[in-house]
Amino acid sequence: MRTIVAVILTFAAAPAALAQSYSFSGKIGYLHEWEMTGNLAKTVTRLGADYSGAMTLRHVGLCSVNGLEQKQAHMQLKVSSARLEGTLVMDDDRCRIVASGSSGSGLLTCRHGQGVPINLLIGPAVETKATDRVGSNP
Repeated sequence: MRTIVAVILTFAAAPAALAQSYSFSGKIGYLHEWEMTGNLAKTVTRLGADYSGAMTLRHVGLCSVNGLEQKQAHMQLKVSSARLEGTLVMDDDRCRIVASGSSGSGLLTCRHGQGVPINLLIGPAVETKATDRVGSNP
């Protein structure tokens, strides 16, 4: 019985162990007026990969009304060889991302904007220290 419980616990923890953190950057807008940066956790799936994580959006366009504008957001992506889909969630909006292929170039559809260009780049895995992990003891 103990062996069965140990095997079940091992497999239940496996998806969390397989998740890796990847650097993320991108641009949103017709003139790339918004810059995105952050880290996304990657989980390999049967159809491709899922990415999820927090990011910062920073307005880098010329028409800033009150100086630097910055927003926190959360992104979820499903990437396969044929399609990239996901959501970008901010305090004031929830946007849909769609791109053909896994190129990272596509369109963003939000409440106040339809078909806004978005370019995404997911970089190599980011090393994390034991002190960076939640719940670890130094």
